[in-house]
Amino acid sequence: MSLLKTIMYYFSPYLSVVFAIAFTTAYATPTTLDVSKRLRECEKHFQANRLTSGKGGTALDCYQEVLKAEPTNAEALAGLEKIEARYVTWAKRALEQGQKNKVEGYLANLRKVNPDSSALAELEGRPSTPTVAPAQSDKPVSSSVPTESVDSSTSSEEAASPPQPTEEPVSEETVSKEEAAQKKEGQITDVGQVYELINTTECLTWINEQMKEQGGKNGWADFYPKKGDTGVIVAEMKHCHFDDTIYILKIDQYYVPMSSVGVQIVEP
Repeated sequence: MSLLKTIMYYFSPYLSVVFAIAFTTAYATPTTLDVSKRLRECEKHFQANRLTSGKGGTALDCYQEVLKAEPTNAEALAGLEKIEARYVTWAKRALEQGQKNKVEGYLANLRKVNPDSSALAELEGRPSTPTVAPAQSDKPVSSSVPTESVDSSTSSEEAASPPQPTEEPVSEETVSKEEAAQKKEGQITDVGQVYELINTTECLTWINEQMKEQGGKNGWADFYPKKGDTGVIVAEMKHCHFDDTIYILKIDQYYVPMSSVGVQIVEP
């Protein structure tokens, strides 16, 4: 017994250190985050319109998680801006159509994303009356705040001017399966209306495979469309699920699928 006491006397300090290390290793909470993988998940939530609500996570929570790990992550910051822009878009359209309940819902979600958004004061101060300017789309919007069952925007901000026919003939490359697209230019006014993953689905019937391959984020390499970019509208078609006109905007060698409400027609 005395031998055991002697061993414990001399080795107890070392044993306490060993036990402390073992406990820390066993119960330590992982702090590393696979940012690239998480950002891909965030984008999926955004494309499915799981912005601030939805089963299985939301784009807002996802981007905020990335920013906790990397406060200056540019893609996550841009993601929050896209969410904010989408709610602003939907709120403006609901205001135009006099849908007060929808406006209140969109603004409530906008406050979750950015309580200091400059658009809040503007939207809260505007009257909710169903008015449509001559240069804006008058298509009805039937959806409520999008959830996980939606894969793209069902509402939009002030729409671009309706396509005006021109005297210039349309070539085969600019004719869509749905309708003839007049050869005109468009300027991106809202990057939140880019359908960057639609070419990975069967939602659109593309003119050719090359256009489909280069018509999304997976075919753009280092390129990404930004507000103010201008290109030729080479096709117009309908979204497979919503009453939304899709413009295929050719910018350099890239094809950018856009909701028409995010594109301003450039006058000749």
